[in-house]
Amino acid sequence: MNIFYWSILVFHFSEAVYSKRSRHHRTENGISTASTVRITTPVSYFGSILEDDFFDYNAESLTRHNPCLVKYCGKGEECIVQKGAAECICQRQCPKIKKPICGSDGKLYPNHCELHRTACLTSKPLFVDHSFGCSSTPSDDETDNVAETNGNSLVKYNETADSVVSLVSNRKSSIKTENPVFILDYPADNKKENSTRTTDSSYYDFASDNAAADDEDNEDDVDRNDLQKQNNEQQKHKEETENEQCTAQEYETMKDNLLLINQVKYMHHEAWTGGKEYIVSALFKYLDVDANGLLTEEELIKVSKRGDLRSVSSKCHLMSLISREDIDKDNRLGSNEFYAAFSKLYSLSVVSLDKALEVNHLSARVGDNVEIKCDVTGTPPPPIVWRRNAADLASLGEDEVRVFSDGALYLTRIQLVHAGNYTCHAQRNTDVIQTHVLTVHTVPEVKVTPRIQSRRPGEEASMFCHVIGEPFPKVEWLKNDEPLRLDLIRKYDIIGNGTELKIHNIEYADTGAYMCQGSNVGGLTRDISSLIVQQQPTPTAPTEERRFFTFHDWGVAVYEPSACRLYHQIQSTDIIPGTQEYVCGDKGVNCSWGQAINVANRYIYVSQPLKDRVLVISKIQMVVVDVVITDNNPVALHYIPHLDQVWVLNWRSVRDQGVKTIQVIRDASQKRKHHTVHPEPIDGHFDLVRDLFMPPIQDMSHMFKYGYVSHKNQRGLYKLDLANMRYIRSIDLAPYNCVPRTVQFSALYGFVVLECEEPVTGRPTGQVLLDYLTDTVIMQKPNLFGKPLVSPNSRMVVTLDRSRDGATLIVQKVTEVGLNFIFDVKTTLNISEITFYPSRTTHGYDTYASAANKEDILFLNLETGKVEMITGVGRAMDPSLAQWGNGNRPIVASGIFGHYLVTPANEALFVVNGETRTVNCEIGGLVHPRIVVWVTMQLQ
Repeated sequence: MNIFYWSILVFHFSEAVYSKRSRHHRTENGISTASTVRITTPVSYFGSILEDDFFDYNAESLTRHNPCLVKYCGKGEECIVQKGAAECICQRQCPKIKKPICGSDGKLYPNHCELHRTACLTSKPLFVDHSFGCSSTPSDDETDNVAETNGNSLVKYNETADSVVSLVSNRKSSIKTENPVFILDYPADNKKENSTRTTDSSYYDFASDNAAADDEDNEDDVDRNDLQKQNNEQQKHKEETENEQCTAQEYETMKDNLLLINQVKYMHHEAWTGGKEYIVSALFKYLDVDANGLLTEEELIKVSKRGDLRSVSSKCHLMSLISREDIDKDNRLGSNEFYAAFSKLYSLSVVSLDKALEVNHLSARVGDNVEIKCDVTGTPPPPIVWRRNAADLASLGEDEVRVFSDGALYLTRIQLVHAGNYTCHAQRNTDVIQTHVLTVHTVPEVKVTPRIQSRRPGEEASMFCHVIGEPFPKVEWLKNDEPLRLDLIRKYDIIGNGTELKIHNIEYADTGAYMCQGSNVGGLTRDISSLIVQQQPTPTAPTEERRFFTFHDWGVAVYEPSACRLYHQIQSTDIIPGTQEYVCGDKGVNCSWGQAINVANRYIYVSQPLKDRVLVISKIQMVVVDVVITDNNPVALHYIPHLDQVWVLNWRSVRDQGVKTIQVIRDASQKRKHHTVHPEPIDGHFDLVRDLFMPPIQDMSHMFKYGYVSHKNQRGLYKLDLANMRYIRSIDLAPYNCVPRTVQFSALYGFVVLECEEPVTGRPTGQVLLDYLTDTVIMQKPNLFGKPLVSPNSRMVVTLDRSRDGATLIVQKVTEVGLNFIFDVKTTLNISEITFYPSRTTHGYDTYASAANKEDILFLNLETGKVEMITGVGRAMDPSLAQWGNGNRPIVASGIFGHYLVTPANEALFVVNGETRTVNCEIGGLVHPRIVVWVTMQLQ
């Protein structure tokens, strides 16, 4: 319908309406303000006249003369012409009508006009409160501070009267009044009032306010009880009127118009699927202004003012959705209720979910099988989609994660990485979602040392305990199955969180089995350390001993750390048994070592890049027992215990550049002749690899199934199935501008921590956290630079950020939602490498860092942030002599219950006592020791 015809009709009807209401449009001094006239004629009445083409006016000339003819202003507003343009301003004056009403802000207003005018001036929605709980008019403070803009005048309520004093600016006199300004009021928007609702429908009823005011021109003040009774009668009449106007047919028409508008809006959108559910879902999101999944009166009020929704219905308004579809009577409309409202119109599959079931908490133990039912239901039953971090679990192709046709999710052989949130929803309804929070726990693992010890009366005994588990277990010490008598003064000292038990002034009665006990929801575990008290102690030799292999320019040397005693040497010129080959080469040829690893505490595997082979050294015999031929320049070695595999990364060059290849040595810990195989190639090529990232051996004993591979200058990763030695999927990291430089694994919560850089330039781009199960990005920290390292218990991440003037250690804690920053430590040391050392107080780990250019080692307590320096550990070899990506000064700890760390200097080894943080000894006579590997020798 042409809007210009509306304006023509306004002229024809304005004289009659104005003659009736002219007395209400006067200022206090009697000056007429007929420049604003409100037309209340129903749209249907206009329509019947317009259809007859009764009038024949030049609409264009009329609107050019007065643009306000086609300008719509809301309640509490009026239209003025400024610089030839129509503009809505807050109404400058209201009629002197004494019909007090209560506002939703608890204030009493002289009439409806003043309420809406105040709402406009303060930019706050105000409604009529029919409970009539008001006692005063709006305070001066609330109205005095309203700024005058666009001709809006300030409003101040008289403190002693119900009337309103209008502080109209002098600007009013400059507004021409010979051209009347017309405000078209649409007919009453209708809704059925909820019995518990206090919001007045008159906010939408554009005609009712002034019509009611006309009937009350000469009404005197009435007491509150009469007003309450009158309001109740008016409300009843209003509801009856609304029911007559917003009929069921009109209401359905309004909903249909809403969907049609929404369909036109989204049918060309890139996410358009053409489904009916998508249209309703998109409409719900459009109306849900604050995106909290609930539609409120305030949101619908705000949305109803948008131009694209003003014409959806002439007799119904958006508030009708709440009044008619609010099933649970909470004055809000949830997605379930919203879908139900449109189900008949579009034959939607109406889904529902009990509010009490929106979040479901469940727990399982490692190794369990768990079936999770989705409580989202519908008629007919809809197909169910399961997601984790937005990834569709049905498309993962995981044997341990299956989605069945009945909508159930089945997890088999659960591991720690399966912990987290799983969501389910109907296939074509993403608004009704159930979240299942899965907590995975383990049986505690407890280890003590020594197993047995003998002491004289009066001496002191110490016992150590290391406990791991998820959730972290409660740690207790017992004697002969009974709790310790900790009330005995100066008898027992428990260090830290049960990591050490000290027994003072030993007596014969102290003989017994001392148990370290760890307990959590997964179960209870104990380990025993026996103490024998006798006058002549029986010598008790340790059951195991730590030794370390060091690889230097002239061969291999094996040492015991406490006395720094040399056990064995393998010279570079030694002949490998069963062959005619030298360990390194003829006399005068230096050894070139890539990397070395401990394989099942049985063998040491060490790569020789310049000889294209890997040597296998027996821990017991301390000789080379096998030679494995590889591709050119093998460097990096990774051992996967549960598969007994050693993965080899071959550089194919003396520099870390170009493309590389990957090979696998199977049955690595078995006594046999070994050889390499290639994993299944990508696109028939083996030589596309930039780097290989494999999960390390950790305390949690988690069996990682996958590793990752990066390709040259590609912003992404390829996921490796380790058992089948093949690629299974690619991971796009282009949105994060991430070429992975370092990848670290956390068994706890299944996180993968990436250090990222740009392709080609190598500029750092921060840290990215992946979900190991689905390979989706959980979080990105673009300003966190450096190499991350995960502690062996998966609870801490330490990032080493090197700079020109030193380094920064950033410490983060692993939580179920990601990595939380704890603290950082800045140092002037140019740090070469860092390692984790078992804490003596927390069952966790602390950090030691070696200096690349000074004779210092930095100690950092990860629990307290305490820092200490260990000096006098010799100067490291020149960084230019470092080979195959290794630092010029590695530092290696001896593991749980190990007391020592070893770090090489230029021509010596330094053994550091980790408990006292002092240098235990210096081992000289070595030229450029480069690699250190610890082994455990079983002595009994």
